[in-house]
Amino acid sequence: MCPFRNIWGISCPGCGMTRALLAVLNGDFFAAFYYHPLWVVVILYPVVYTFFKVRKFKKDFDIWKNKSLKIIIRLFLFVWIIRMIFFFPHIPPLDFEKNSLIGRLLQHLFF
Repeated sequence: MCPFRNIWGISCPGCGMTRALLAVLNGDFFAAFYYHPLWVVVILYPVVYTFFKVRKFKKDFDIWKNKSLKIIIRLFLFVWIIRMIFFFPHIPPLDFEKNSLIGRLLQHLFF
C-alpha cells in the first residue's frame, strides 16, 4: 500500500498506477484509464527517453530530460487535483482510507 495513503488517508498522485498497469497487462484499457489516466506516460516515457538518449546530442538530451520531467510532474499533480475534486472521498482508488494514521486520529478526536 502507498505510504502517503497510509499516513494521510488520501491517495498520492501516483495511486492507482499499479492497478492501471495490471489492467493493461490484462488487456482492459478502459479499466486502466479509470485507475490512472496517465498510465500511457509511464509506459511511453522510458521508450522516448531511450530514443532521445541514443539519437540526440548530450546537450539536447539534457534539455529534453529536464523539460519533460517538469511537464510530467505538473501533469501528475493536475490530474491528481482533478481526480480528487471529482472522485474523493468515496470512489476508489481515491476513497478515504479510514485506517490511515490521520483517519484513526480523526476517529479518536471526533467519534
